[in-house]
Amino acid sequence: MFKYYDPELVERDKAVVLAHEPAVARGEKRLLVRTTDGELFSYLAEEIGFTTGGAGAKITTGPGMFVGAGFLWAMVLSLGIFMVSGPVFTAGEMAGLPFVELFAAVIAWYFTRLGMAEHRARKLRKARKLPKPLLAAPLDLP
Repeated sequence: MFKYYDPELVERDKAVVLAHEPAVARGEKRLLVRTTDGELFSYLAEEIGFTTGGAGAKITTGPGMFVGAGFLWAMVLSLGIFMVSGPVFTAGEMAGLPFVELFAAVIAWYFTRLGMAEHRARKLRKARKLPKPLLAAPLDLP
């Protein structure tokens, strides 16, 4: 809540920024992100996963995304079965149901992709022994 000035943290941040700039100049896709410990770290794009800050996803874990995707895929499947074996629909209903199904399928696909990205990033961070990024934190570079 309250920020205090830590000159050692500022020096460590400057060192990370100085090491980050040549890597970006070489063409590496790197991002400066604070870790859960509050330290600044230069991550490769595939080590991040999905971002949880801003207007994007509010689910913060890969398994959470897979649960959301599972619910959406179940909705797509049940709506498809209902459309095929359900009651006789009017022309307007038959025109609207595929749009609802397509919309739910697109969102389910998006959740699945985010879950896979976070799963891969978590495996990379674990293999490379990298700290977990804290993506909702402000950067506050020196």
